[in-house]
Amino acid sequence: MSHSVSRRGFLGTSTTAMAAAAAPLPAPDGPVRVVAGPSARLTAAEINQIRSAGKNVDLYQCRDEEEFRRRAADAEVLLGFVSKEVIQAAKNVKWIQTWAAGLETLPEETFQHPAVLTNMQRVYAPVIAETAFALLLGLTRGIVQSFAPGMREHRWGGLNRQVPLVDLYQKTMGIVGMGGIGSEIARRAYYGFSMKVLATDAKPLPKPEYVAELRDPGWLLEMVPQVDVLVSAAPHTKVTERMFNAEVFAKMKPTAYFLNMSRGGLVDQPALTRALVERRILGAGLDVTTPEPLPPGDPLWDAPNLIITGHSSGGAAIRQVRLIGLVTENMRRYTDGLPLLNVCDKQRRY
Repeated sequence: MSHSVSRRGFLGTSTTAMAAAAAPLPAPDGPVRVVAGPSARLTAAEINQIRSAGKNVDLYQCRDEEEFRRRAADAEVLLGFVSKEVIQAAKNVKWIQTWAAGLETLPEETFQHPAVLTNMQRVYAPVIAETAFALLLGLTRGIVQSFAPGMREHRWGGLNRQVPLVDLYQKTMGIVGMGGIGSEIARRAYYGFSMKVLATDAKPLPKPEYVAELRDPGWLLEMVPQVDVLVSAAPHTKVTERMFNAEVFAKMKPTAYFLNMSRGGLVDQPALTRALVERRILGAGLDVTTPEPLPPGDPLWDAPNLIITGHSSGGAAIRQVRLIGLVTENMRRYTDGLPLLNVCDKQRRY
């Protein structure tokens, strides 16, 4: 089955509706020189789609990093991950569209450059939210701890009586970070499982109807004891580094679960390992760790009631459709002199 995303459909999705934009750049008065780095890996059809979305767009896909650095010197727009060398060469660039949602791997020079920076926030969120519930249900329904091992051993049932089977109906979920990922998880929790949703976010966001309470990050330690599921969905910054620490895990209910769908750097991993081993929380589902890949000898591997999916939660064929949909819409906006979607705050680094 083929997938397509219209501009109206793209802008109408919950994953982008809240992501627009800062003050627009002036509309270009001549050809727009766009250079895509090797990380973009655009197909001929995608190149044509992006070109045709804007006015007088000249888009070139680079084969390697050296070509990207060389062509960046004459570019007005850069697409894809940008290295320090590319940024230093990009003297005339006005807009950079990075391919990632998180900004922590970008070189410092990116944040000092005067170009507008946009990212892929909310593009990956729907499928990441699905993975969050796959992890959670795998734990609450004993699939990870009991049934998967039993199936590999050709045993019927294989229920581990030490592992309780838990339901989510009318339980409470606490979400840290109500950006794309947090919002998509919250919506599914409320409408799909009748869960009460509590949340924190550093930005003064309007409270969605599916969230019972939304406060600033200072509320975290008060929120944590109330929840049955605690979800990490905040960006990785200096402020959020290891925010999920021993104090947070100590305040969780012993029957509660922890999910990390953001970045491994938000978690004090030894503290999480101790909380699981000492059974101070009931389980954890992690799509991300520190470092990645997690070394075979890391003690986290041996923690009970744990599932790790190896930073794969954003994977799905439709992801590329949404990604190109965002780039296409932003190219139209750029050449029309309209506000871009997903403009990043270079000071806050998200």
